[in-house]
Amino acid sequence: MRSLLTLVVITLSFFVSHFAAATGRDAIETELEFREFPNNLRQSIQKHFPTPPNFRSKAELDNYAMRKGISFEEAIFELQLLARLSLDLSSKNADRYTIAKQLIDQLALLDDSQFGRSYAQMLNGRYNGKGKQDFKSAIALYQKALNTLSQSDGPKEQTLRFTLHIDLGMLHMMLRENEPVLEHLQQAKAIAIETTSPYMIAHAESILGKYYYKREQYGKSLSHYSEAIKHSESNKTPSQDAHIKLQLARVYRDLKSWDDALRYANSASDQFQRLGNEYYVSNCMTVIAMIYAEQGQWYKAIDYHLNAQQIDVKLGNYIAQALTLHNLGEAYFHIGDNQISILHLLGASDIFIARNSNHYLVYNHLLLAEVNSSISDWGAALKYANSAAKIAEKMKLNNELIEALTFSSTASKHLGKFDQAYQDILKVLNLSAKDGSKVDDEEQTKTQFQLQKAKLDLNQKYIDLEQKEALLSINRLMLIICLLAFALTATLALYLWRIKNKLREKCINLEQSSGLDSLTQTANHSAFVRDFINTPNTFKTLALVSLTDQLNSDLAQGYECNSKMNKQQLRSLSECLSCQTYIIRPGLFLLSFDIKISPDTLLNNIRGSLIDNFGNTRLHMGLLSLPLLADTALKLSAEQHFGTLQMMLSAAMTLGHQQDYYVTLKPLNFASSGIFEPPLYLNIEKSIIRGIIKIETNGVKGDIVWPRWKSHQNVDLTAELS
Repeated sequence: MRSLLTLVVITLSFFVSHFAAATGRDAIETELEFREFPNNLRQSIQKHFPTPPNFRSKAELDNYAMRKGISFEEAIFELQLLARLSLDLSSKNADRYTIAKQLIDQLALLDDSQFGRSYAQMLNGRYNGKGKQDFKSAIALYQKALNTLSQSDGPKEQTLRFTLHIDLGMLHMMLRENEPVLEHLQQAKAIAIETTSPYMIAHAESILGKYYYKREQYGKSLSHYSEAIKHSESNKTPSQDAHIKLQLARVYRDLKSWDDALRYANSASDQFQRLGNEYYVSNCMTVIAMIYAEQGQWYKAIDYHLNAQQIDVKLGNYIAQALTLHNLGEAYFHIGDNQISILHLLGASDIFIARNSNHYLVYNHLLLAEVNSSISDWGAALKYANSAAKIAEKMKLNNELIEALTFSSTASKHLGKFDQAYQDILKVLNLSAKDGSKVDDEEQTKTQFQLQKAKLDLNQKYIDLEQKEALLSINRLMLIICLLAFALTATLALYLWRIKNKLREKCINLEQSSGLDSLTQTANHSAFVRDFINTPNTFKTLALVSLTDQLNSDLAQGYECNSKMNKQQLRSLSECLSCQTYIIRPGLFLLSFDIKISPDTLLNNIRGSLIDNFGNTRLHMGLLSLPLLADTALKLSAEQHFGTLQMMLSAAMTLGHQQDYYVTLKPLNFASSGIFEPPLYLNIEKSIIRGIIKIETNGVKGDIVWPRWKSHQNVDLTAELS
């Protein structure tokens, strides 16, 4: 029987494992995991591929997949993901580009399907873009991958198509090619909507927000970020949420909303730190530095740029290091340290040239031209201005070309190269033709305005009259509006005043009713606590009195009849004894006196007051003379006094019903307030045994049975104290 069960379990395990392998990874969820938790995905794949694989044929991979209990298709997909992860910023492996290239070459050999060829082309494009900074060839390979991919609407194809469009949009954005950027990003958004994946929709919206930010269309940018936030689930996608906050920080920085910019940048930095994503922590440091730079706080900016530089050096991120060197060069230039500025900018240039990053180099050389111009090093200024002009002309960056030619013309003039300066100025004028036409339009507008003004001067009297009439009409309208506003304000103020009075009256009634017993409408325990807090020095004697035979009279004769009886008894006690009375519950009264009274006298007086007021009952009383402690600096709460009274009354009730009984206590002069701390009954009983508290009663002390809480009912205090 046991062998049969074992066989069944093995068979089921076999089918389950094969079913799991056939099912494979969900493409959309895997894309989310890749972007949000790349290290978790890497660890998951490394269970099947613990070391970089080296497969030379499909058969070799198929045999390996069978041994690992996964399908051939799943193995291919995991190799594709592993190659992509090797090129990701989350990879800390120094040989990541070498490993990625080996995996890409294997995939080209192992998978000749349309999807496989498309994926391999994308990986090659990503390799060229990230490893070689060759964005033109990266775009060509991405476009080829897009054309190779089948038009199937399967999840894997849709996800890959989405990724291709997003990455193409980002590549074109880096090269300042705006039309293809928008085309690819809109297609990515359409695919995301088809998949109904909130994550992909949010990602597409956030990249569109970045595009419009780069175009300085901040309104559109913010609207797309709002849509991204609406679809983003920050608790499930913390990395996406942090990226959106980082971009919002950049937008608010450019809008000069410094507080919002710093709030978003710091929040993004905290999230990236929790995620262990140091690359984007560096980005956050750079954004914060630029926020301070925009405000002219250059020393703060330098501090944050240096923090970013430390992270970039640690990660071996050369492009990020170069950008930080450029930013530091700008900051040092603005604080007047030109030589240090030039050193940083030259360091940035070396990296940009080595990495073929002309889209960054153009700005670096423009700044070098500006810094060298400021120190009158016209030869260096001309060199870097000409270099920036060549790159800007090649990349069709008109504004940057104008700036470079301006620096070039100035440097040429100082070097005596007047022909070159003249040619540069002509180029600037040609490039500024559109701006010139705008100037002409402005001049024409000014002329028309002057003609209109002259016309108005000829009819000045009529205009003055119309203006006065219009002003009078406006004044009348304003007066009417002010009167209406005043009337409405007065009405509203009166209405609010009435509401305030009603609410005040209601609060007073509630406060008063909270201190009244619900049945007898006389002062209750809450009223005692309130009075004790407000006027503690007026309490000299407290007595908790039990009309023991009447404790259940509310059940025996009904609450209405019993309430009338208790009210009459309380009134009699108050009038006869000149004390403040409180009802705790039917048949249980608390009396407070502003003088000290001996317990025997008080018990007799209570008996006398109740003779003609339903006094046919035994009385038991717990009594306290205040203050309880000799050190008046030590204060006890109303609750501590009441709890002590309860214990004294409970003790008095254990003496029997032969007569009226009372029990009171008196701590010794050196007693501390700890006696009356919780657990109250236990601490008081211990103090009685130790002799710190003296007990007085009109009964036999030895007959007292002290009440105990359940927590110490079985505690032998005598043994404990011995």
